[in-house]
Amino acid sequence: MMKKMIIATGLILTLAACSNSEEPSVNENTVEDGNATSENNAVNHGIEETEVKEEKTEKIGFTVDDQGNIIAADVPEEPASHLLAAYKEYIAAFNSEDIDRYMNTIAQDPDGFDREEDKAALVQAFETYDSVYETSDETIVKYEENRAEVFASLNVKMKAENSKDAVEQTARQVVIFKKENDEWKVSGVHLVGNQ
Repeated sequence: MMKKMIIATGLILTLAACSNSEEPSVNENTVEDGNATSENNAVNHGIEETEVKEEKTEKIGFTVDDQGNIIAADVPEEPASHLLAAYKEYIAAFNSEDIDRYMNTIAQDPDGFDREEDKAALVQAFETYDSVYETSDETIVKYEENRAEVFASLNVKMKAENSKDAVEQTARQVVIFKKENDEWKVSGVHLVGNQ
């Protein structure tokens, strides 16, 4: 039973972090991961993603300073408030296991996953498991007028329905938002690595 729950936790994390990236999305913090150092000695924990529509390479991830603190993007106060509110609603909607509320936080045309496949998988997961996301360190790490990225540390608690056994897993994630009808909607989610 515990083995099934560990596999299911990975599944839940994967479902909530569906990505079309060809690059590995998990940094195992090994020598082979090759943490790159920028000119200011900040470590960049990024994922290269090629967006075919715009024919450019987009880097997704976050940067930490010498003390290990996440470096925040320069964001005007009002957009920052709206963006963090959208992120909090995304997490609250997941935790409520209300599929309609959750899907309301998702972009109509997300860049990182198939909306209907994500919905079907989450309906099944919500029926099978009780899951709770707890986040901390929420930081806007990239901001443009119609696109932004929010970093957070994530703690997932999960147990199968009618079971006392529970598993817990931590990770770091970057949620990509885009503006649709003047509202921030989730367009992609990347697990950056386990803590």
